[in-house]
Amino acid sequence: MRETATRKADVLAALEQQADLWLCTADLAGRPHLIPVSAWWDGTYLAIATAGASRTARNMKVNRAVRVAAGSPSDAIMIDGEVVENSAVDDSAELAGGFAAAVGWDPREVGAGWLFFRLRPTRIQAYRGYDELEGRDVMRDSRWLA
Repeated sequence: MRETATRKADVLAALEQQADLWLCTADLAGRPHLIPVSAWWDGTYLAIATAGASRTARNMKVNRAVRVAAGSPSDAIMIDGEVVENSAVDDSAELAGGFAAAVGWDPREVGAGWLFFRLRPTRIQAYRGYDELEGRDVMRDSRWLA
């Protein structure tokens, strides 16, 4: 079983290399909505882009709580977070440049009406199978545990 510090290092390495994640949002009634997204980890926040008229964008504007998943069932990373800001991609040149460099596509080139959302992790879990369920938290209350 990996120590917390090793799990944290593995999470950070995965976030720096991982561009595609699963994002779950919910409306105010609690109905979940799950989509694949490209995400950029800037060392503090996850930045995602989605169409401003999408159900995902609407959900994140009214309910800031999100859940992000990466990896596979045998090597999972689960991130609970909150939306800390959103902005139009056309008004966010620095964010758009970093995002495009990290994930390989630029939402400014996809069409009008796209938004960036910055997500702050509040809890991160990392586990490889059932043997690592104990001690899976590597972040709580937006603070690393190692």
